[in-house]
Amino acid sequence: MKKLFALGAVSLLAVVGLASCGGKGGKTIKLEYSGTGSDKEFNEELFKDFKDARKAAGDPNTYEITYVEHGPDKVDSEVLDWEVGPDVFEFASDKITGLYEKGALAKIVGNNATFIDENNSELGKDLASFNGSYYAYPYTGDNTYYVQYDTSFFSAEDVKSIETMLDKAQEAGKKVGYNLQEAFWGGGAMFTFGADYQMTFDEDGAVTNVTADFNTEKGLKAAKAIQKIVKHPAWQNAMEAPTPTNNLVACIAGTWDIAAYKEKLGNNYGAAVMPTVTIDGDTQHLGAFLGGKLFGINPQRAGKDTDRIVAAHELAKFLSGKEAQLKRFDTNGIAPCNVDAAKEERVTSDPNVEVLIKQAEFAHAQTAVPGNFWTAPSTLVGSLVDGTITTEEQLAGAVATFNDNVKNIQ
Repeated sequence: MKKLFALGAVSLLAVVGLASCGGKGGKTIKLEYSGTGSDKEFNEELFKDFKDARKAAGDPNTYEITYVEHGPDKVDSEVLDWEVGPDVFEFASDKITGLYEKGALAKIVGNNATFIDENNSELGKDLASFNGSYYAYPYTGDNTYYVQYDTSFFSAEDVKSIETMLDKAQEAGKKVGYNLQEAFWGGGAMFTFGADYQMTFDEDGAVTNVTADFNTEKGLKAAKAIQKIVKHPAWQNAMEAPTPTNNLVACIAGTWDIAAYKEKLGNNYGAAVMPTVTIDGDTQHLGAFLGGKLFGINPQRAGKDTDRIVAAHELAKFLSGKEAQLKRFDTNGIAPCNVDAAKEERVTSDPNVEVLIKQAEFAHAQTAVPGNFWTAPSTLVGSLVDGTITTEEQLAGAVATFNDNVKNIQ
């Protein structure tokens, strides 16, 4: 009941938006922020910008913002008591279900929801949504993987097709890395021909049902594509920057590896969207997850303190706004999901951002994910790699089992 009260109360406060923040003389509002340790100095500079912006807007209040270090991928497990947890916190998009269940996410409605609608890409809005409503402010949308390759070996035309890449690599005795035996990659490939899952939740955020259609022709084609790749002599289950010593000439690699790959390849570094694959005459881009980072507002820390919860929303909006996203791009190369920031020339001219924008047109948003989805692809791909599956009948059976496992919420 405590959790439901907190969520309901915050929904009402969010409608109020910038409610009166104290008397004419203002007051001191304290907030705690959780973020990555390595970005502390950068974020504290943004806090100064926030305070200056509030003052320029005529806000009479003083803001004291303290910093605690929890990575976006760990905040859900490291914060053990959300009543004393951070007011505003960074989190990875696939953590949204668990954070909601803990009562750690305030529902975002009214003017705050309009802010998200008007300022973010479709991907950003998808990442911020849970069970039909907004529960976070998106600030990146670049957590994915795509082709990173040696331009002295492959042309831009070569890397459009996985078949071309593998065949050309084989002819030269080289390898193409594609980490299909991990679910982030193998599961992403199962979306290639349109198969997908849908999740429903109760008011507590618990999963009540998962539907999926991987057991249709769409899922079978995706499995055939994976089989085609892993049985090719040039395929390697690797995620390393191509070098002469490891014999790789390309890899389906994460955006987090861009700097390392550029260092290894130098002027020969190239990047491209996920290549196409052709199965039964149907050609599609290989599927990929695309996630991002968001700011959550913890209603339990503020409790009934209206000023504090409103200030937390204002801080999150500022940190997810155009100027803050551009600063992240300029400083750390993090691609923005703010629609105006993404139009800036320095952003659109960046080769990796160009690839990311093109891939966003077909990639699968990494929001709430069924619990078994992180094990089911590994089982399926493992059976294809080790040769357990040899006939199409066996493959169809394995895909049906995959589908059943994804739907299983027990």
